[in-house]
Amino acid sequence: MAWVTLYIDVAFVNFFIYACQSFAMTLSENTPSLSASLLKTWHLAWPVILANLSLPLLGLADAAILGHLESSLYLAGVTVGTSVMAYVFWGFNFLGMGLSGFTSQALGAEKHLQVIHQLMRYAIVAAVLIFVLLVFHRFYINAGLHVISPEADVFDQAELYLKVRMIGVPAIVFNSMLLGFFIGLQNTRISLYTLSVTQILNIGFNFLFVYGLGYKTAGIAIGTVISEYLGLILILYHLRRTLRELNTEVTEPMPFVFQLKDFLPIFHVSSHLFVRTFVLLSAFIWFNRIAANFGELTLATNGVLLTFFTLIAHFLDGTAAAAEAQTGHAYGQKNQQQLTQVWRASALLNGGFMLLLALLFVIFGLQIFDLLTNQQDLIAKAREVMPWVALLPVTGGIAFWLDGVFIGARRSKDLRNSVLAAFLTFCLSSLYFADNNVDLWICFNAFFAVRSIWLLNVFFRKML
Repeated sequence: MAWVTLYIDVAFVNFFIYACQSFAMTLSENTPSLSASLLKTWHLAWPVILANLSLPLLGLADAAILGHLESSLYLAGVTVGTSVMAYVFWGFNFLGMGLSGFTSQALGAEKHLQVIHQLMRYAIVAAVLIFVLLVFHRFYINAGLHVISPEADVFDQAELYLKVRMIGVPAIVFNSMLLGFFIGLQNTRISLYTLSVTQILNIGFNFLFVYGLGYKTAGIAIGTVISEYLGLILILYHLRRTLRELNTEVTEPMPFVFQLKDFLPIFHVSSHLFVRTFVLLSAFIWFNRIAANFGELTLATNGVLLTFFTLIAHFLDGTAAAAEAQTGHAYGQKNQQQLTQVWRASALLNGGFMLLLALLFVIFGLQIFDLLTNQQDLIAKAREVMPWVALLPVTGGIAFWLDGVFIGARRSKDLRNSVLAAFLTFCLSSLYFADNNVDLWICFNAFFAVRSIWLLNVFFRKML
């Protein structure tokens, strides 16, 4: 066990040494290009951070709305339903990640026509996947709920939530794909505009349907579906303007776009990203399955705390998106010096955010939780595990940053392998050692630590 601990320590120390070296270089007068790269990374990152904050804030708002009802049943049901729905919301995110990598590299190589062709091909793939999911949605709902196996009343509420949310599947998939496209174009402000407006509307609709019309669980789902389609309308408006600005006409005949050989790179990259995303989401399903063994109270508590984790992940995703877009652009230009500057700048920014978020939850985590519910049993449960929630930015932050680097470099196979190793570790450790909720959160931290260490090892050995 000692050698495992030593390996973990060395991996994390290497990252912080790399980040500190980058910080020292920004202070040097001889490295103005790194300072410029840091500034550009920040300009690309902050819109994504603000946009992403709207997603967990929606979860927190839903938790606050449901947490003040007469029973924790509705919150537990939506928690389970959200976990199953995450396979759609995040599972199809591999389309956006793959399209972002292709788009950024084509843009760096100044192949604007290829940008348009890849967008069309990804749209075709997305449409096919949407059709398949809608045809088999009943099987998907039943399978997801039986994997978690919540109590009967919670099962019924989660099933109701999922049946309504399935109506919004087309909007979810196309929104995710198109946001990845805009990140690849280094136009991250589109994410800010679209997601901010969508989530503000979502919170308003949810409040109206739950408290105004008394729909409770169904009200949360209905409000979300309406806002998702409004978001799709908004992002399609931005897409139309962007395609005009590219000033690129698709001059080749349409059969060129539909040739199977041109889809093969998409299938190659997307297959690894799909497995990566599927296994990553399976970790959350497994987390909730183990938590369900500890009762409805623990399940509801973890539902709110997982929203805290979502806040962490979305915040750090800002630097990942900036690293992703700039890495792909530099690869397209075949500019190794620019690559080095991008990696150092994004590592420095990410390291600072990791420490800031950890400190935030150490100091204010319990106070934030207290605002979300007046149920003292939930508050007591949260107090037990809050230190481990606060550790998540450190154990998982490096992996989030390297997700962006590896997607931009189109090294999707390494991302897949890291998640497989981490998931195996999480399943075995939680199965044999998680006797209570505290143990479960320790194992959850181990999952992200293994991901970070695996990707760091590949980064230092094969990419620097």
